Amino acid sequence: MSHDPIESLARNLSDELPVQRDLWPGIERGLDRPRSEPKPTWQRVAGWLTPLLLGTLLGLGGGYWVGHKPGQDPQAMVAMLEVMARQHEARLANARQPFFQVGEQEGKSSEGEQTLKQASQELLQALRQDPFNPALLELWLWVQQKELDLIEQQQQQHRRLQQL
Repeated sequence: MSHDPIESLARNLSDELPVQRDLWPGIERGLDRPRSEPKPTWQRVAGWLTPLLLGTLLGLGGGYWVGHKPGQDPQAMVAMLEVMARQHEARLANARQPFFQVGEQEGKSSEGEQTLKQASQELLQALRQDPFNPALLELWLWVQQKELDLIEQQQQQHRRLQQL
């Protein structure tokens, strides 16, 4: 029989490891924690505003889908556009809210934001003149989405800079 040092060391080891700390409280905290991070407020608001916006568009915007008929009153479509504009302003305000820190000026916006806001206002003005123009409506909705995308992108960049 050969004398192997590894075998002698293995025989001297105990069968059980001593417990250094209790792991159960950490496991319990992990079980109590929600599985996913809660969504930011602006995403929750956008989540319930989107179906409302689509419902409004489908409900009041019948002229948009079938074209303007001579007997249709454009005031209903203009009223829907005004509601959509107010909803968009609320979504922008909610999206900007977590971005600003204490002491920062809320009125300060980037050149891109200003350009998109101006484009949105000009498109809304054109839609008030021609509320049944599907190309204008589509472009206006696209510009609104780009405004929200830009704010989200700025927030992500701000968070990354804070992590550095």
